[in-house]
Amino acid sequence: MHMKRRLLALLLIFLLAPNVSAYQFQRNSVLIKINPNEELLSIVYYLAFGHDEFVLNREGYINDVKHWFWKYRNHRAVEILREYFKDAKTIPERDYRLFIIDAYLLQFSEPPKMERIYTEWQDQELDEIVDALREFSQDTNFMEFFRSHENYYNEDLEVYASAITLLPPDEFMEPYMNLTNVRFEFHFPYLVCIHGHSFREKVNETVIYGSGGMLPLVRRNPPKTYWGFLRAKDTIFGLPLNSVYVNNSEFDKLWILEFIYHELGHDLTTAKLNEYYGYKVKPLKYLEDTIEEDMPYLATYDIHFWSDTTMIYESFADAWAYFALSGINKDYAELSLQMEKAWGEFWIEDVVKLYKKYAKIAVENNRPLEEYIFNMLTELAHMVPESEAKALYEEKVPVTPLRALDDGVKEGEIIIVYGTQNPDKNGVDYDRETAEIVKDYLQRFYSQWMGEVKVEIKSDVEITKEDLEKDMILIGGPLSNKVVDQLDEDFPLRFVLSNGTWILEKNAEFENVRTFLITDQNIKEIEFAEKTYSSPFTSVIMAIRNPYREDNYIIWIAGADRYGTRKYKNPTYYLVSYQVYDGRVIEDGFYFSLRKPAL
Repeated sequence: MHMKRRLLALLLIFLLAPNVSAYQFQRNSVLIKINPNEELLSIVYYLAFGHDEFVLNREGYINDVKHWFWKYRNHRAVEILREYFKDAKTIPERDYRLFIIDAYLLQFSEPPKMERIYTEWQDQELDEIVDALREFSQDTNFMEFFRSHENYYNEDLEVYASAITLLPPDEFMEPYMNLTNVRFEFHFPYLVCIHGHSFREKVNETVIYGSGGMLPLVRRNPPKTYWGFLRAKDTIFGLPLNSVYVNNSEFDKLWILEFIYHELGHDLTTAKLNEYYGYKVKPLKYLEDTIEEDMPYLATYDIHFWSDTTMIYESFADAWAYFALSGINKDYAELSLQMEKAWGEFWIEDVVKLYKKYAKIAVENNRPLEEYIFNMLTELAHMVPESEAKALYEEKVPVTPLRALDDGVKEGEIIIVYGTQNPDKNGVDYDRETAEIVKDYLQRFYSQWMGEVKVEIKSDVEITKEDLEKDMILIGGPLSNKVVDQLDEDFPLRFVLSNGTWILEKNAEFENVRTFLITDQNIKEIEFAEKTYSSPFTSVIMAIRNPYREDNYIIWIAGADRYGTRKYKNPTYYLVSYQVYDGRVIEDGFYFSLRKPAL
């Protein structure tokens, strides 16, 4: 059945496409391609730095890269790329430099000539890199390699193309912007995970909107499918991702469309946001400041916080992606919206309301939507005034492991608590080893913080009354962990033993929990108490306010058995209040304020 669906999808793509090859697809004025310039950069990057945090696990392809290019590993292009990155001391700094050179390369035609097409952006240092890459492509006959590997690129291109046909940008954007002499281009690399970015150029009288680079940004939009998992890298800390995913091709398309329409949101709004920056955008700086006050570490490692107002630009792009996708899959769009709030964008629902209002007005008046950005900024300042920002933040940003771990830098410590109550000593040893793995990940996670964050492991019998008030990560269920057994009656989720089987059930006393179920077939919002889990493969990660001191947090990692507990051994990138995985489905939940448990 899956093979039949895939063949049908391919047939539809080819019927709709007047211009299609194994590395590019064109539908009307929309072009998608695995870009040779980006792949040239990717291969030279691999020769310079090996299989690092940015290189994807494409084993057969990498073997061919080594066979073809290894003798050129000391080429001038490789050396000049090493020089370009030598001052990038952290992974985010490398990420930033990589996306800058990637964006610059899109100013040029394909190898081997690589002639300049667009002239507005020129940089001497980057021109030297382009010259070296051009020379490398000629010396190595790069394009012969590229064309001989189109079968690899086609695996990704099929998914990108099927996403575009689901919501064609030229058709969706037409009511909201003047598309006379406009075309859309979306450029992707294959080997290296390069930070996605917008692409906006003008040549002669033609304007080009689109994107470059690759999704996902793991710490912004983590993968939830096997296809996404294979293409995801933690390009901030280089930590391995947990093996939690479903096989849902529809989700893959929506995931791609979210990235595409996010970047088109930048194309739609950036010019006007820049025009009004001094007297409309900059005064909204308090929005970003509010996030940074609660999550100062996020503001350190995430490049979107490296200037005062980038998050305002991001919110206009994110809200536009919601506006687009909500028309084809409301549940996916709502899930994404909750994750944007978890990233700190507590005002994003207000921007969505403004888009709905002014998109309608723009269409009625036959005017481009960008003409109303001024009005949107004016109204946003009234909807989210500085005096109410902190209260609105607490009301709208969910409790998450992300916030909990960021609180660790403010407190200066976090305690990992494993259980000793399991009658099977091997189980105790296994949970202690899991705690050690979590500690190793946390130490790597906190490595970019300038101050000290003490990560300590204690057993449940070593925990003091003072410890219980601190930020804690609890390992294991109520059978193994005494602290969990003490608290879980007041958790929103808890494991209960029923006829010899551990059931993960919901605490019906909790209200206002937004819950989303992702299966191989679909994604839908469900009632919080609708589903329980009896699978022996069930695992959960969850964050709550610490009932002993509510400005601190507890993260709970557990499974139906010790192996399920270790499923969430990397707790550092979750933008949900909880996630459940039973080997077949993923359930994401979001809550914003929970009642205080009775102690």
